[in-house]
Amino acid sequence: MKAHRSSWRLASSCLLTAILLSACGDDEGGMTSTTITISSPNIVGPNGMLVDDRPTLVVANVTVSNGSAATYSFQVAIDENFANIVAQISGIAQNAGGQTSWTVDEDLDSRAHFWRARASAAGTDGPFSPVARFTVKESSGGGGGGGGGGGGRDVLFDPLTDRTTRAIQRGGGRFTDQGWQVLSRFDYLRYEVDPISRGYVQWDMTGLRPENPGVNQYMVMGMWDPTEGPYRDNAFRVHVQKLWPPTHNPPFMRLRWLSRGDVYEDGANFLRWDPNATYTWRLEWGPVSDDSFFAFLYLDGRLMILLEYFPDYRLTQHYIEMGIAARQESIVDAIYSNVHIGEILQDLVLP
Repeated sequence: MKAHRSSWRLASSCLLTAILLSACGDDEGGMTSTTITISSPNIVGPNGMLVDDRPTLVVANVTVSNGSAATYSFQVAIDENFANIVAQISGIAQNAGGQTSWTVDEDLDSRAHFWRARASAAGTDGPFSPVARFTVKESSGGGGGGGGGGGGRDVLFDPLTDRTTRAIQRGGGRFTDQGWQVLSRFDYLRYEVDPISRGYVQWDMTGLRPENPGVNQYMVMGMWDPTEGPYRDNAFRVHVQKLWPPTHNPPFMRLRWLSRGDVYEDGANFLRWDPNATYTWRLEWGPVSDDSFFAFLYLDGRLMILLEYFPDYRLTQHYIEMGIAARQESIVDAIYSNVHIGEILQDLVLP
């Protein structure tokens, strides 16, 4: 009797296995299992920008192989490896307009942040997007959002991480995965843009040390009008310097501004440079009122220098340089990336 029962159980097991195999089919006929593929979202923005403390993160919609509806997850962290996530969300429904966004729902600290996103559909998670970066402005406690004019728009963006540039490259220099690297004090990038009297230049830099590589290597960026004569004698000369002791006297971060030959200068002391860190610089300039003009220099969203100048900064031809051509004082080993040049669409606001 036990032998009959064992034979029945074996037969039943084989029959069940056959039914399951028949239902699943094989590669030669019958039904096959379906694998869903989901593309990685492309970053729309922000990337390399100075933003308010609750930015809106935007990605281009993904493609799902079986047409299933996608939802999106967003993560914001203070490190590129996302070991320290400070804001995240999942289940954001895809927008039919081709892009999907999420506005961060809590105040972020005034510092650099990293973010990414991915899509999910039919129980499958797609790959994360490339990592993007933004810097939150320092809160001023007033209506200025750190002194910025707001409502700005890029007229030029040059990531430099794609091993190309929209600038005129002079001297040497080389492209790396992080951006464009200065190899000698003669190297610089020059952007020739339509004159901007109320605008901004924003850029990232890595490879900065407390001490500069040489005595004559301290020029970070500059602006000037070539129709007004050579750089050193130019009536519309602007430059940002990173100086260091004991070679120079304080302040060790300086902004010099010439408008129609009138000279203005101010500075700040900052020496805690880390060559492995990426710093976001931002220079803004323009009117606060009809007869009052200011320049703001930010570092990682923190307002370092506020400088009043007069008269208005109106150029005939506008050169913007990473490093300085005429002075040959670029900082060797510094790496530039994510250069934004733009116009501010309303008057600046004092902090």
